[in-house]
Amino acid sequence: MKQIFWMELFIVMAIALSYMTRLCGGTSACSPSTFGTIGSKNKDGALQFPVFHWKHPCLQPSDSSSPAQLLHPDAAALLPELQASPVVADDTIHKGKFLMVISLGTPAIYNLVTIDTGSTLSWVQCRPCQVTCKTFAAEAGPTFDPRNSTTYQRVACSSRDCAAAHELAGVPFGCEEETDTCLYSLRYGSGPLAQYSVGRLGKDRLGLTLARELDDDALDYFIFGCSEDVRFGGREAGIIGFGNDRLSFVNQVMTARQATTSSNSYNAFSYCFPGDHNARGFLSIGPYARDDGLAFTNLVFGYGQDRSRRPFVYSLQQLDMAVDGRRLDVDDPQVYTAQMMIVDSGTQATFLLAPVFDALDKVVTAAMSDKGYARVELPNDEEHKVCFVVTTDTVVDWSDLPTVEMKFTGTTLKLPPQNAFNERFVDADCLLCMPFQPRDAGVSGVQILGNRVTRSFRVVFDLQVRMLGFQPDAC
Repeated sequence: MKQIFWMELFIVMAIALSYMTRLCGGTSACSPSTFGTIGSKNKDGALQFPVFHWKHPCLQPSDSSSPAQLLHPDAAALLPELQASPVVADDTIHKGKFLMVISLGTPAIYNLVTIDTGSTLSWVQCRPCQVTCKTFAAEAGPTFDPRNSTTYQRVACSSRDCAAAHELAGVPFGCEEETDTCLYSLRYGSGPLAQYSVGRLGKDRLGLTLARELDDDALDYFIFGCSEDVRFGGREAGIIGFGNDRLSFVNQVMTARQATTSSNSYNAFSYCFPGDHNARGFLSIGPYARDDGLAFTNLVFGYGQDRSRRPFVYSLQQLDMAVDGRRLDVDDPQVYTAQMMIVDSGTQATFLLAPVFDALDKVVTAAMSDKGYARVELPNDEEHKVCFVVTTDTVVDWSDLPTVEMKFTGTTLKLPPQNAFNERFVDADCLLCMPFQPRDAGVSGVQILGNRVTRSFRVVFDLQVRMLGFQPDAC
């Protein structure tokens, strides 16, 4: 493996903001300074790429600050397609997720994949597809064909990596004996709407940066799933896993870093997903700045009473919830401790226990009614969304909307109105909807802290001391 992890490196990759916004009765302005410098080192000596929406109003093909100026030519070619694509404009490529660009194989192909802290093993759709093929957008890059990569290797059935993949999936064995190739199986969610990816386990060269001057930076033996049977919503090319497991992308990077750097390494990663078109964000692996605004809560590996269920997920203990500074009125305040809350960057909504959701729904509906916003029931709403109609002559005063607070052990996550509500259009009506849903609308038995409520926050996963930090207005 090449000596790539120099100077206490954060690995920071360009990632694409995952949602499109239309303003209800308003417009937005932008400044060319929003982009900053692409591919520069930050004040901590880290290599950093800004994160921005492909439809950012300041992004012009001739703009000298365009990321295409410093990206690898093949990766840069994705940008103009994404700018003009109706697939991105109508949100069918990403379904509220956040994407990052990876380069895989030799010669490298470039794919857009979803950043997911709720899963571990990374995978991409591969060719040839044997059973159910994933249809993804052309903007997400070409389909990876391991036969065309000179650096691709299969993972043997008797290998430690194969055993780890089977333990992760809870299956005792999976092998294609004719070729001695390990098979993997991943499942997302539960019930009839569950999604999955099944295929062969392989390893290949994964590029860690997209800057021209850093073409040699790579993980030479990145372990991932080559999917040949998949059912997965959205039209990204695959998943990049950040869960707490040896096969996840983040752990493979940190393990390689520990083996190759002469300085002390630090097991942590952080991200900031921008909340609008005019902001930028980042994704980093390694040490992080301890700013004054960064507040921490305990980070738990796994969930359930004995923390043994899915030990690769990251969980928090919620203690309370408030609207406009007033605690929710729930029958039993101890209900919050009945279930841990999983932090999942690959899920947009936040799923709450039913008594907490019902209390939140009641209080917010009353507060919005006092401000002139009528509650509306969506047609065929199986997700139980809390939405309010914005009349055609109304300009939303975001500062006047209710604020929501989520109290965790040691800190309180104070959501600005832009995180507690989002705009959407249904049958030409502009609605303000909350990102909260009852737990039963998601994965049964699981509370989830989704990505919408944490947008514009820096979220730090300090795996070394098992703490999770929130910092508002970070991007």
